Amino acid sequence: MTIARLREEVVILGSIGTPHRATLTGASRNLGKCGGVSPRVEVHLDRSQGVKRKISAMLILAIRAASSDLVQAVTTALITIVVLFAIVVIAGFTILVRRRRRRPAVPTTNTEGDSAVDGDLATRANILLVRLDDAVTQADDDLGFAIAQFGEDRTRDFAEALVTARRDRTESFRLKQRLDDSEADTTTQQREWNARIIHLCESSQQELVAEAAAFDALRRRETDAPTELAAVRMLVVATSMRVPTTEAALSALGIRYSPAAIATVSGNVTAARGLLTAAGQGAESALARLADPLATDVADRVQEARVTATRAVRLLDAVDSFSASLAEQSDRLASLTTQSQADLAEARSAWDAAPDPESGAAIGAAVSALESVLGSLVSGEPAASLGLLETAVAELDSTLATARNQAQRLEHASTALVGVLVSVRSQIAATQDFIASRRGGVGADARTRLAEAQRLLEVAEAQSDPVAALDTARSSATYSRDADALARFDDRR
Repeated sequence: MTIARLREEVVILGSIGTPHRATLTGASRNLGKCGGVSPRVEVHLDRSQGVKRKISAMLILAIRAASSDLVQAVTTALITIVVLFAIVVIAGFTILVRRRRRRPAVPTTNTEGDSAVDGDLATRANILLVRLDDAVTQADDDLGFAIAQFGEDRTRDFAEALVTARRDRTESFRLKQRLDDSEADTTTQQREWNARIIHLCESSQQELVAEAAAFDALRRRETDAPTELAAVRMLVVATSMRVPTTEAALSALGIRYSPAAIATVSGNVTAARGLLTAAGQGAESALARLADPLATDVADRVQEARVTATRAVRLLDAVDSFSASLAEQSDRLASLTTQSQADLAEARSAWDAAPDPESGAAIGAAVSALESVLGSLVSGEPAASLGLLETAVAELDSTLATARNQAQRLEHASTALVGVLVSVRSQIAATQDFIASRRGGVGADARTRLAEAQRLLEVAEAQSDPVAALDTARSSATYSRDADALARFDDRR
């Protein structure tokens, strides 16, 4: 029963009880007049009281019904809220679990793995740097032949690619030098520099390979393979005729200098003979293939024979240039020996007039070292003797710097610079010839030191201050000697 329905019944009952209340009122008035109570009045009173009790009972039932409905509604609402809350919690938990399953696991730090990756990156950079250096040398030779055969207009793109490759090679060697120097580099710097070297070497080598392939295809399309073959055969014959002369020059070097002094070129003549034999055989093989109208590898055979003959030419040229370098170093050694005697006289005077015991001791030690070097010089090893003497002279110059005035320092530095530059140029040229004749046999470390020596030589030649230029030139000499030693070590492995 609803509250509205109960209200309607109460109104009806109220309307029923109204006449009773009126009858009761009228009867009361009559009773007052008569002085007694009529039975009808009592009946009406009983009925009125019964109606009131019914009304009270109905009100109580209505209130109870209303309360029951309210409790039921509140209970239903609470249950609904709890169910909805439970559904939301379960749905949120399910979504969270799924996201955690989909989220990738956080990688743990693997120091050993990172070190292995960094080592592989450095190894790859070194290998690519060697390949690029050899590719640039080979491309230089290829470009010369391409210009002779096709002209400069048709080889302009090849020349531009070679210029770019040289620039990338220079930058790569500088980065390699920064990786190898004594300054500490962060792991990030090492990775970035090695990655840069790899990028430069790969891009430049790919460009050179593409240009070389284009000219190879062009050569194959040409019909003058017999003419090119004839040029290669003439090159083999002409180079073979140089062998006896170069061999005699090498023998003369062996008489004048020690075996250690000429070790760089001592095997060049023998190696050149072997290369010329291989080039001659390759040329004859190409000539035999020319008779076959279906042959498609004639140009490749001719190219291979030409490259082999060119390597032989480089080996013989290296002997001639090394002989000239040894002569220059011998002259420089004699000149520096004379100059060192004068420096010793100056140093002894400064030693006697030293302002304090520490300065005197330093000058005395430098004098003793220079005297010891002068007494142990070997004319048959000009390069080694010159290196020892230059080191001793540099130490003496350092101790005498405070005793000399500015004009004397500049004059002495200018005089010493001339000789050091001669020595450095000779050493660099000899090392270049050695590496060029071995190609892939020399690793990245030796080539990097040589590139740094070349860079420092260019800096020294451009500096206007003779004192600074002398220091730079001496640094270049150190790098060139290191490059030569590393190149020989690589060749022996």
